[in-house]
This record gives sequence, structure tokens and C-alpha cells, in this order.
Amino acid sequence: MEIEVRVRPVKYARLEIKPDGKVVVTAPPGFNVERLIEKHRGWIEGKLAEMDGLKEVAESGFPFKGEFYRVIRGPRPKVHERFKTITLPPDPRSFMNLLKKLLRKELFDLVEHYSKEMGVNPGKVFIRDQRTRWGSCSPSKNISFNVRLIAVPEELEKYVVVHELAHIKFMDHSRDFWNFVGRFYPDYKSARAELKKWWSIIELNPYWRWLEGRQ
Repeated sequence: MEIEVRVRPVKYARLEIKPDGKVVVTAPPGFNVERLIEKHRGWIEGKLAEMDGLKEVAESGFPFKGEFYRVIRGPRPKVHERFKTITLPPDPRSFMNLLKKLLRKELFDLVEHYSKEMGVNPGKVFIRDQRTRWGSCSPSKNISFNVRLIAVPEELEKYVVVHELAHIKFMDHSRDFWNFVGRFYPDYKSARAELKKWWSIIELNPYWRWLEGRQ
């Protein structure tokens, strides 16, 4: 078990299991990390086993719309949904641009639909290559979506769209925010849990590591 301890001026210690299996403990100075590890050893071992399973899934192909496509190499980027194949070119940037183009059409349609249903007026909508979150909403009502969303099932894309549009009315994660989200996506708790799994899959997937320059 690989453990990384981060000493920070926090009030409470926090445990986190990274997709690569590293156990990260964020704790205040003088905190007994060993006692915390022993107390939560069962939970940690369960999470590590879960990560091992996700790693096996992540290496089964290129994640696209909730499925895993067979990867072939070629001169130009291409996604063939009928045969469920992905053609990866030598240059990752060209394939990233293709994914953004495909995702843009899907998300723009969802934004248009849900913004009317939710009674909100978003500003500009962007598709970005982000590393820390699925989406964001600025104070000026501009919304950014992570290109990684092309990997997840469409139902989860819908949740992220609803989540970010809800921030136009509520810029925090208050009870009012979640009540508003729940009116348009009632099963948001399950969606959040599923998105965490997909994030780990993308982090572990060798093709996404290549695509994002993480190799």
C-alpha cells in the first residue's frame, strides 16, 4: 500500500484513494496518520480492490459514450459507431479536436433543451480539455464542459448539463441548489457516484493518457 501524507492547515483529516492506487492522507500537523489508516483499513482495502477492477475495465478499449471501442491505428482520426472502432492518428491533437467536435453537438443540444426547461439563460458554452472537473459555470453564466464527457453514457452527460445550468441560479452547492437539480434530474446522487467511477476509468485508460499527454 503506497501512502502519501499531505500536511495542511485543515481542521479534519481526509482520506482519498487515487485511481493509481495511491492512498492520500491530508491531515493537520501532528495528526496520527497510522491510527487513521488502521481505523479505516477495511474501507481502504475495499477501495483498492475496486480500483483494481476499474483498471481491468479501463484497459479493455477506448471509452466512448459508455462503451469500449476497439482501437486501430491510421493516418486520420475517426470514430465508427456502427463497428465500434476508434482510429487513432499519430498526432493526439487531431483526435482531441474530433472528440470536441462530436461532443459539442451533443452538449449544445442538451443545453438548449434543459435551459428552456429550467428557465435559465446561459452565456457562451465551451468544450475544454480539463483535468480536475467535468464542467464549470462562471459568474458571467458561461459554461465549460470537459471533453472527457464524450467517454461517459449520455444519461451522465445530461446530469452534468443540468448541474452546470443550475449554477446559473445557485453558484454554490446549497440545499436549494440540489433541490433545483433534483427537479430536473432526480437520480443525481447515483449519477455523481457513476461519474467518479468513469473519472477513474479515464485516468487509468492508456489511450486517454496518450491523448492528454500523461504518458
